[in-house]
Amino acid sequence: IGFSLTGLAGKAPITLAGARAGDVLILTKSLGSGVVMAAEMQAKARGADVAAALDLMMQSQATASGILLDAHAMTDVTGFGLAGHLAGICAASGVAADLQLSAVPVMDGALALAETGVRSSLYPANRSGAGPVHGANGPLGDLLFDPQTAGGLLAAVAPDRAGAALKQLVAAGYRAASIGTIVDGDPMITVRP
Repeated sequence: IGFSLTGLAGKAPITLAGARAGDVLILTKSLGSGVVMAAEMQAKARGADVAAALDLMMQSQATASGILLDAHAMTDVTGFGLAGHLAGICAASGVAADLQLSAVPVMDGALALAETGVRSSLYPANRSGAGPVHGANGPLGDLLFDPQTAGGLLAAVAPDRAGAALKQLVAAGYRAASIGTIVDGDPMITVRP
């Protein structure tokens, strides 16, 4: 099913461009739907993990987008994975990003499946297409390239607004997390443990 929406915005839209050095990167949903669904197709996923992934994928982003209304840049994390979409923000904004790998939330079962080598068929293209991503090692690093279905929003938020936005997101029922920062530099992503 596809649809389009035409209308007038009351203010300038939030796009990929506009991220600034010092901005905090907020992710509103856990990663791992590509791995969980790939494992389900191979009869390797736990039923509870598949059900939890489907529930998370059905969570609306409407409230989250309202909370993040003042973000400098924002996108949804879908088929290109977190790294690919963050690379898009970096390229459009002329900045770099530092990601804290241990802060990135993952779906139940996703890391265990990644540790056994389960990956989506889109993983190789996402890994090669994300541009310069340094330090994305191991199974958790692999999940940065996992294509998401109905993934979360990724927003670059001013540091003085990020804490309050994160609290509001969590209070609204999102598994949101602060996962890194925007920094000066050529467009690239540095992943720290």
